[in-house]
Amino acid sequence: MVRPFDLRDLALIRRLGERGVSLHTVSALVENVHPLRGALISMLVGGEFPTFVWKPDNGERAGFLQLRVSNGGPQAFIHYISPRCDTPLDGENGGHPADTTHRSNAHAVWLALLDDAVAEVGRRGIHHVIAETDERGPELPVLRRSGFAVYTRQDIWSAAAADYRPQGTAARKLQRRHAADDWDIQLLYANTVPRLVQLVEPAPPLSEGDNWVLRLGDELAAFVTLRQGPTAGWLRFFIHPDAESEADEIVTAALEMAFEREPERVYCCVRRYESWLPNALARSGFTVGASQAVMVRHTVHYLPRAMPEAAVALDGQRIPVSSPMVRQFQEE
Repeated sequence: MVRPFDLRDLALIRRLGERGVSLHTVSALVENVHPLRGALISMLVGGEFPTFVWKPDNGERAGFLQLRVSNGGPQAFIHYISPRCDTPLDGENGGHPADTTHRSNAHAVWLALLDDAVAEVGRRGIHHVIAETDERGPELPVLRRSGFAVYTRQDIWSAAAADYRPQGTAARKLQRRHAADDWDIQLLYANTVPRLVQLVEPAPPLSEGDNWVLRLGDELAAFVTLRQGPTAGWLRFFIHPDAESEADEIVTAALEMAFEREPERVYCCVRRYESWLPNALARSGFTVGASQAVMVRHTVHYLPRAMPEAAVALDGQRIPVSSPMVRQFQEE
């Protein structure tokens, strides 16, 4: 029932393209999501948007799912899925019996798309599929049912250009990232991000966006990355807890540089384990707009394999240690 996108699906993608939801937050907020364009590019020349279509023979319950594959990494994000799953599962979040048929159809499409897409990208070498969804939204229980688990939670903060007023006295402590900083950036990431999250989401690619660092003495105290989209900017802060006293100035300096690009709005993703960051964002004019669960489904699992009998037999044999051979020399 689920197959990769081809030219026969143009009308379907065009029709459902406005009825879905993006589960990749940075794409949804910062970039213009065009599922049809991504599907065509991936089909014709290959690329980062593999697309899968659900289209039964009877023509009912059609849908599609598009992934975003990270550059050279073992992760894929759910870039877009349609139609939107806008009703809860039975017995969850106050579902109503009258919605049973619609709910069943929507969930059947999602579950089929997710299962087949995850299996396919697993064969391509992808280890994890990641979805970011409202922690109170109807998508979360469906993703759970499909095998996704919550790895962390995050809040999305934003600041509007219309409300932003330059401070004028902000100390520009941030310096452009250089290649000499890369090792320290990796160490900062390893020391501030929980190990469980690191396993499925590595540090942001240093080749993307604009990157700045803050050094206190010889130590790297902060790493800031800005990704600029058509209408908005996307900030991520990695600040060492020991540099919490510098958070206000770091955020102020980064916000100044972000609004120099004249976006309409700047967004910032804050994971719940970054407890030292929200107060600094609030003092700089950010407001929190959404709370999300970051969910992960693994495409590979460890399977113990019995040792072949021949290997067991060989392992059980004990080869006696031979005496060293010493060559005899005679003096002449």
